[in-house]
Amino acid sequence: KKGIVELADLLLVNKADGELLTTARKTASDYRGAMTLLRQRVEGWETPPVLLVSARTGEGMDRVWEEICRFRRLITSNGELEAKRQRQARYWMWERVRDIIVARTKSDPVLRDQAANMEEALDCGWMSPRVAASELLQNLTSN
Repeated sequence: KKGIVELADLLLVNKADGELLTTARKTASDYRGAMTLLRQRVEGWETPPVLLVSARTGEGMDRVWEEICRFRRLITSNGELEAKRQRQARYWMWERVRDIIVARTKSDPVLRDQAANMEEALDCGWMSPRVAASELLQNLTSN
């Protein structure tokens, strides 16, 4: 599984002001070192930038916007943005199919009872998840 840092295209270290400035700089330095160990996720975006910002003073926010715009230009020009949107559309289509199946199963009293019985059979080891899903889907489509 990937951690949140491994999914980042840009890392911001906040509170880079006042007495926490030194700590923020050290944290940013540590993250910069860690980011070099990660594999490149986007062609042309070698190591995600690690920037210091201050929400209190607004310091660093101009640079953040510059990096966001630079990244957007890159993923638009290399086709990554369009490819990602296509993957997302497919993902959300299947999520919606799952939601519809679950909603129909829970809203129909007969299917709801069948599902409850199948859950009990699963708990007892009398039925495999694959068989339960197949039977429930067959009952759903025949209703």
